[in-house]
Amino acid sequence: MLLNTATAPLLNTLRTLLLLVVVSAGLMSCSQSENVAPQSQITTADASARPGSSVINNDGFEGSWFSNFWIPELRTATAGTISTDHSRSGKQSMRFSWTPAQYDGTNPSAHSELGTDALKNGEVERWYGYSVYMPAAKMANDNEPIVFSQWHGVANPGEEDTFPPLAFYLEGGNQIKAYYRSSNVAITKAQQMPTAQTILRLGTATYDKWVDYVVHIKWDPSGNTGILEIWQDGKQVANERNINIGYPQKYKPYWKAGIYAWTGKSKYAERVLYYDDVTIGKATATYETVKPGQTNDIAR
Repeated sequence: MLLNTATAPLLNTLRTLLLLVVVSAGLMSCSQSENVAPQSQITTADASARPGSSVINNDGFEGSWFSNFWIPELRTATAGTISTDHSRSGKQSMRFSWTPAQYDGTNPSAHSELGTDALKNGEVERWYGYSVYMPAAKMANDNEPIVFSQWHGVANPGEEDTFPPLAFYLEGGNQIKAYYRSSNVAITKAQQMPTAQTILRLGTATYDKWVDYVVHIKWDPSGNTGILEIWQDGKQVANERNINIGYPQKYKPYWKAGIYAWTGKSKYAERVLYYDDVTIGKATATYETVKPGQTNDIAR
């Protein structure tokens, strides 16, 4: 059919409007299908090294602040800051600071930490990778212990919580130890003693150097199917299997990174450590999925 000069512009306008409608419909469809919670988002670069299906969260602290999956327990303006002092990958890391001056005798004032959500929906197993830097001038030879990594329980309704079922301690003599605990009865009292406690000696602390950790946990308080695997700088230092670990609580423990100085004392006016290259993986993750130091470990 031949078009005269009067009808051609009208048809071109109609074609343009039709094209806009089709494109808009496509964009709306993509937006709906990608409606994912922020803590579940993985960048394209992350996915190339760490399979997106097994990674829950990661943070290299390369932005102006930490990623939004963290829950801060930072009691002072200097308790947690993004720093260029040291970095495991990229140019920045998370600096944690705790001072005896902030301690007022309450538990909250003993913390300078970032926490995560508790496991939900029946989850019992996860992988964690992260790197820790302890400057000797702020941490070495202090006989006042601290916890620098802990997994904390979540009390059931009407019950209480007690000592963390897994925690990494820096103790006197520069010794690093991992404590894991379990209970086969409900936790009904604050600081209720667990049924069992095991201490793993992880060696003498290394200062002024990044130390990589990978931790694999399967929580099981009473069924003897629990797992605790720990790697330190690529060497497996714990391989606990068929163990009881954790408490009979509906939601399994949440992880906290930073400094917990429960004695409220230190030989230093300020204790400092740094975290970098954090990756949290599902049960389907592996050591390779979460290990620190991968070049495209990107923070948002």
